[in-house]
Amino acid sequence: MAMTCAPGPYGRICPLRSGGAGRPRCAAAARACRRQRLDPAQLAELPLFDAVPADVLPDLLGGAAVEWLPAGTLLFDAGAPADAFYVLLGGQVKLSSLLEDGRESIVEIVEPVATFAEAAMFASGRFPVTAETMADSALVRVRAEPFLAGLNRHRAVAVAMLAGLWRWNRHLAREIRTLRRQTPLMRVCGFLLSLAPQATGAAEVVLPLRKAVIASRLGMEPESLSRVLARLRAHGVDSRRDTVRIADVAALRALCAPDEPGPDAGADAAERRRVPA
Repeated sequence: MAMTCAPGPYGRICPLRSGGAGRPRCAAAARACRRQRLDPAQLAELPLFDAVPADVLPDLLGGAAVEWLPAGTLLFDAGAPADAFYVLLGGQVKLSSLLEDGRESIVEIVEPVATFAEAAMFASGRFPVTAETMADSALVRVRAEPFLAGLNRHRAVAVAMLAGLWRWNRHLAREIRTLRRQTPLMRVCGFLLSLAPQATGAAEVVLPLRKAVIASRLGMEPESLSRVLARLRAHGVDSRRDTVRIADVAALRALCAPDEPGPDAGADAAERRRVPA
């Protein structure tokens, strides 16, 4: 069966995955099919670039291109030199670290469209986590050398961009502090409520990730997640595979809310609206 490249939102992307027994292979050069020219205007609205003039952005990107990578592709390991950062245009990327006992802990699941790993490039110079694609993904790898050289030529842009990164790092620090204060029940409730489309009444949500991944993201074992979901049945939360039905969203929020909102609650909400997840 003949298959041809089809235009996508970020260029012409080959629909065939490389590797794997029985999978068809394109007669054209695979690398040429997977790497496409990037239009800098496609990234202009990202929070990292919102202070960058349109005529300066191409200078910072240094000829970066869109690459289509299959699921399971390792982008970088924790501790490796932070010689680039990434923009996820499509797909899904997992950021993880290893615990002392050798188990993997998922730090973040990056969803499009978002940047990631830029803070490491500016700060320690080494990646603090490991990054791997969880699905076939369209990514832009922005090399550190031309990017930093461009910022050196445009000092005012650099100051504005670093201010945005500082706000994002402050937001992450608050998220970590909040997670450590929460019980497993509060973490699961917060996650479910973040998926609910309305603030009151009944709601049905579809889990965007496998339960094992959700558990790791919430800092618990899969068995603990199952126990919490079982406990919530008595409060009108019914979980069937990847679908969760909530009888009363407001009641669930009241059940799982902390005693008092933190002093930074309003600032946290403002940061979430501004920065990528």
